[in-house]
Amino acid sequence: MAEENRYTFTVRQATEADWPGVIDALTSAFEHDPVMNNVMGGDGKSQKVRDLFGFQIRHTYGPKGTIDVAVTEEGKILGAALWISPEGQKGGLIDEIRALPEYAKVLGAGLLRAAIVDLKLLAARPKFPHWLLYTIGVHEDARGHSIGSHLLDFRRFQLGELPAYLEASTYRSAKLYAQHGFVELFRFKSGKPVLGMLHPAPVTQVSKNNPAGR
Repeated sequence: MAEENRYTFTVRQATEADWPGVIDALTSAFEHDPVMNNVMGGDGKSQKVRDLFGFQIRHTYGPKGTIDVAVTEEGKILGAALWISPEGQKGGLIDEIRALPEYAKVLGAGLLRAAIVDLKLLAARPKFPHWLLYTIGVHEDARGHSIGSHLLDFRRFQLGELPAYLEASTYRSAKLYAQHGFVELFRFKSGKPVLGMLHPAPVTQVSKNNPAGR
C-alpha cells in the first residue's frame, strides 16, 4: 500500500467488478491523447473513447489479458494498466478481423483510420515473445501522485524471463517509461505514437548461468 498526498491506494490485479472504474479512469486519461484523437478523428470525443475501452476490455484485455488497477480503500479506481502476455497475443490479427463489426459500431467513420494505425503498430512490434503494455492511464483528478509509476512497477517486477514492449504516445510519457527501465527501440515516422520502447527481460540466460557476474 502506498500513500501519496491525498490518496491511499493499493495496486493489484483487477476483477471484473472493477471494469467500470477502469473504463472511467482510462477515458479520463485518454480523451485528449494525440494517438486516440487521431483514431477518433478529433479531440474530446469522450463517449467514443469510453465505448472503445469498454469493448477492448470485454473483448481482449478482460478474457485474454491482465488488467492492473490502483484503487483506494473506498474502491475508487485511480488508474489502470492493460497488459497482454505472449500467449494472449496469439491469433491477435484474426481476432481483430473477426471483431471488425463491433469496432465499426464503436468507431463509425473512424474505423479506417483506426485500422491503419493498428496495422502500423502490429507491423512494428517485436517478433520475439514479449509482454505488451497496451496502455496505462491515470484519472485526470489523480495525476501527480506517482500512480502511473506504481502501476508500472507492479507488473514489471513480475515479468520473469520475458521482456515487455509498449508504444509511447508522447515524449512526456516516454520519459516516465525510461525511468522504469524501458529503452527506445525506434521512432515512428508519423510521430503518433512517438516511440516504440522495450523493457529488457529482468532474468536472462546470462544472469541465470552467471549470477556472480564472472
